Amino acid sequence: MATSTRRRSAAKSTKGKKKLTPEQRAEIDAKRTAEVQGLQEQLTAAVVEFASTDGWAALLKKMAQRSRIMRKYSFRNSALIFAQCPHATDVRGFGQWQERGRQVRKGERGIRILAPNPFTPRDENGEPQKDEHGNEKRITTFRPISVFDISQTDRVKGAQEPEAEPAAGDVTLPEINGKVQGTAPAEFMDRLTLCLKSLGYTVERGDTAPADGYADPATRTVRIGLGFPEAHAAAVLAHEAGHVQLDHTADMSEYRQHRGRMETEAESVAFIVCAVAGLDSSVSSLSYIAGWAGKTPEKVQETMVEVGQRVVEAARAILAFTDPDEDQDEETGAPEAVDSEAEAVSVAA
Repeated sequence: MATSTRRRSAAKSTKGKKKLTPEQRAEIDAKRTAEVQGLQEQLTAAVVEFASTDGWAALLKKMAQRSRIMRKYSFRNSALIFAQCPHATDVRGFGQWQERGRQVRKGERGIRILAPNPFTPRDENGEPQKDEHGNEKRITTFRPISVFDISQTDRVKGAQEPEAEPAAGDVTLPEINGKVQGTAPAEFMDRLTLCLKSLGYTVERGDTAPADGYADPATRTVRIGLGFPEAHAAAVLAHEAGHVQLDHTADMSEYRQHRGRMETEAESVAFIVCAVAGLDSSVSSLSYIAGWAGKTPEKVQETMVEVGQRVVEAARAILAFTDPDEDQDEETGAPEAVDSEAEAVSVAA
């Protein structure tokens, strides 16, 4: 029934609209292309600033504190959101805010992000084009859309206020290579163990010298060293879970070749997962990012966005075990579909 209503509404909204001329369509496309290019340049400038240990650590801290954004949007769009609205905590489309009993204030400027726009090209007869295997081709372009932070909205009179996301707090960054002191959050290690079990790994404690822990793909075992404070053992387990979730253990020769990047990815995942749980995990394994990110701003942007997206998707997967997100009213929950689902609603609104 709801689908039929939406279809009738959509049909009603298009009825009576003037068809654009080729010239008008070309002008709109040119403006859109220019804005997409501008957002890409803004993204490059933002990401280049992350390409240092301090810059990357600061970004991880922000993502952990604003985990609702990290769980909803891609790394690229999260970076664009933070670049345009550094204080953003909860970002949604115009229609999504209305559904939650809030209204974007008149005159508020939207945060511009890039929404995926997949389509099937057609031939001169209007038939879908096929690839060499006979399957329909799919091409994805990106279009700019607006989203808004909760600070740009007001609660509609009489509407029930949604439950606020618990804040991660002022996550600190302890001394690099230091041991994390204290106790771990209740059930945190058990949930990490359950996550690893779902990936086919068991967890054990034992001698791991000189490392604090390791993942052995031959025995499908993660081993955590003995004699550590409970909090440090949990941080090490989160780090190894990051390696496994990121599939670093699939090819150890590749790991040895790209060890710096992979250690940064795993430690980044561990930091986010631990911080969301309220555990101040030290950033203990960040390699010198500038050594592998690239020589030009364009290459740095390409590499860091790729790394960032892998970190975001792995962190989401582990958080599904350690800190399940109940805010799934607009989302599918699948990392590869989250942006498309959330942003399509925004466009439709």
